[in-house]
Amino acid sequence: MEINKLLKKCYYFCFVVVIFIFFACKNQGESILTIDEVESFEAESPFVEDKPMINELGDIPIMMYHGIENIASDETQFVGGNVDKDGYNRTAEAFRKDLDFYYKSGYRMIRLSDYVDGKIDCEEGKSPIVLTFDDGNTNNILIKGFDENGEIIIDENSAVGILEEYKKKYSDFNVTATFFITKKLFRQDGNRKIMKWLIAHGYDIGNHTYEHVNLSKKDIAFAQYDVAMQYEILNSIIGTKFVNIVALPLGQPNTFENPITQSLYEFELNGKTYITKALMKVGWKPERSPFHKSANVKYLMRVRAYDSNGEEFDLSNTFKELEKNRYVSDGDTEKITIKATDKNKLGNTYGLTVEIK
Repeated sequence: MEINKLLKKCYYFCFVVVIFIFFACKNQGESILTIDEVESFEAESPFVEDKPMINELGDIPIMMYHGIENIASDETQFVGGNVDKDGYNRTAEAFRKDLDFYYKSGYRMIRLSDYVDGKIDCEEGKSPIVLTFDDGNTNNILIKGFDENGEIIIDENSAVGILEEYKKKYSDFNVTATFFITKKLFRQDGNRKIMKWLIAHGYDIGNHTYEHVNLSKKDIAFAQYDVAMQYEILNSIIGTKFVNIVALPLGQPNTFENPITQSLYEFELNGKTYITKALMKVGWKPERSPFHKSANVKYLMRVRAYDSNGEEFDLSNTFKELEKNRYVSDGDTEKITIKATDKNKLGNTYGLTVEIK
């Protein structure tokens, strides 16, 4: 490490000397090194571009998708890959472009439940990203049929079909997602096999309530019943392998302090206790690092994955803003690395050691 620092200092010293000689000779009418050659010299140096600054108090995008439609983006009447005017549904073409963009921008997927638990397992220099899908639309994991062994055959242009494709395309992408479903599950034959397949292949299933109604217009008793009923359905199919996280229908109630919101974290119904670790909003921007003192991992915002010509918190606008303060991992799951200037921003450390740089 010390040798690298020394070499880097030597490189910059030599570079400054080269620039000085270039301009000195240019003033005398001589040209011994062109600007193109200077830029080439800089580009070829292994010391010019540092690794990204580690920042484990930076922001993390939790992406919100709904349906993935197998149509070309230019066949919709909306901008970009939007299938509807509000951009809740994406084309398969746009979803593939989203995934390419995330990967090439240095993002690597982590599980939503791991984010909530403060387990950010991400390669050094890379940034975590979370994918979520609401509603259990058929095109989340469209089944074309069953093979001779009775195993599901997944449509390659459904959300999971594409995610499986990207497991092979980028082996270090750590592909995963959380699917929030209602009593309709995935709205097709073979629901039980679908759910068990998802769990067995690295995906998670969460609670989107039983009826999928605006809970802010209901009372506490109904809201608790709606959540409990869906937990019972999940438990009857995949046992306790679901995540204790609820995606609030329509993002309602939209405040953490709302009595209905507070009533859903832990309650009893028919002699049974139900515990929810986090509630998901239909929020519009990235979340704080779980280690940031301002983070509230019990009530989380999400980024709607849609296009709006770079406006209104769309994908391009969101990720442009993220560059100002994105989470960059140190690659060590047992340690939190923060900048010295951010000491006063540190919150829950989840029992991990802290390194200040």
